[in-house]
Amino acid sequence: MRAVRVLVSARDPGGAAQMRALCPALRADTSLDVTVAASGPAFDLLDEAGERPRRFAPAGGVDHVPVGGDPAPLLDAARDLIRDTDPDVLLVGISSLGVGLDEALLACAAGRPTFALQDYPGDASAIGRAYAGTYFVRDEAAARLTRERFGVATVAVGSLRHAAYAGLDVARLRAQTRERIGAAVGRPVLGFFAQPAEIPGHEAAFTHLANALARWPARPLVLLREHPKFPDHRERHAALLRANGIAVHDAAGGDVEPWLTACDVVATGFSHCSIDYAFLGAWSREPLGSVLFLLTTDEIRRFMRDYTGMARPDGADAGLGLIAERPEDVEPLLVRALTPEERARFHDASRRLPREARLDLIARALGDAGRAGEGRARAAR
Repeated sequence: MRAVRVLVSARDPGGAAQMRALCPALRADTSLDVTVAASGPAFDLLDEAGERPRRFAPAGGVDHVPVGGDPAPLLDAARDLIRDTDPDVLLVGISSLGVGLDEALLACAAGRPTFALQDYPGDASAIGRAYAGTYFVRDEAAARLTRERFGVATVAVGSLRHAAYAGLDVARLRAQTRERIGAAVGRPVLGFFAQPAEIPGHEAAFTHLANALARWPARPLVLLREHPKFPDHRERHAALLRANGIAVHDAAGGDVEPWLTACDVVATGFSHCSIDYAFLGAWSREPLGSVLFLLTTDEIRRFMRDYTGMARPDGADAGLGLIAERPEDVEPLLVRALTPEERARFHDASRRLPREARLDLIARALGDAGRAGEGRARAAR
C-alpha cells in the first residue's frame, strides 16, 4: 500500500510554529508522504527549520488578500498546487486577517479530507465558508468554542508549538538574553509584542502604553517586537517611546522565546505571544512575570470579540494576564504586574496549562482519512 500523500501549509508565523513542531513527527511516519507549502513569514520559518517548503506564488506576486478582496489569483495558484502535488489529504494552518494559501487550499480541496491546525482558540478562516472538516485544537474549551462558532469537528491535541519548551533551560535563556540587552539587575524589562496595525484601536492602545510609561517612575527597558507582517511600524513606535524618555531595544531578530523570557511584563493587545510566555513560565522553576492586555479602546475590544468569539483574551479568565480597558488603567496595572503576588499568581496559572502534545493523534487521523478517501475513489472507479 502506498503512503498517504499529505499537503501541509502555513502562511502565518503562528501557523508555521505549529507546523514546525508537527512535521518531523509526520515525516517519521512511513505511512505518510509529506509535502510542505508556505508563503509570507511562514516560508522563512519553515525553510530555516529544514522543511524545504514549496513557495506559494500566485500570479502578480500577491499571496495575501484583505477581507473583501478578490481571491481569484489565490484560488488559481491553489488549484495548480493541488494538481502538482495530488494530495490525499490537506492540513492547513490558520492565519489572521484576510485570506491566503491556507484558505485557498481549503476552497479548492475538491472533496479531499481537510484538517486545520488551530493556534488561537476558536479561530478559523475561510473563503466562502469553505472551512476545514476537522480542527486540531489545544483543549476542550477551544474545541467547544470552535464547534459553536463554525459547526466543524474538533480534536483536542494539546499545544504542539509549546511542547518543545520542556527541553528549554528557561532560567538560563532569561539570564543570557537580559545580559545581552544590558538589562541591569533590578531594572524592569517590558516587552511590547505588536499585532497588525490594521486592527482597530491597536495604535491608540500603544499610545496609551507609551503615555503611561512616560509617567512611570520605574523607567523600564522596553523590548519592541513588531508583527512579522508589519516591520515598517517599528520606527514610529520606537520614536514615540524615545520621545517620552523610554529606552528601547529592537527585538526583531530570531525566535520570540528568548525575548519573552527576558521580560518582567509582556504587553500586547491580545497577541498569542501572551500564551507563549505562559507556557515558558510553566517550565520555569521561578516566576518570569506577568502579562498586560492593552484593550483600552472600544474598537479593539469589539474587534477581539468578533474575531475570536471570546469576551476576554485567551488565558485571562485562568489568571494569565491583567486587562487594561481604559487608558488610565495602564499605569496602575503595570505596577501590579510587577508585584511578587501577581508574578506568583501568573506562574501558578501557567503551570495548569496542558503540557502534552498528541502528535500521534494527528498523524493517525491524517493517515486514516487519506486511506478512506483513496478507498472511496477506488470504489467510484
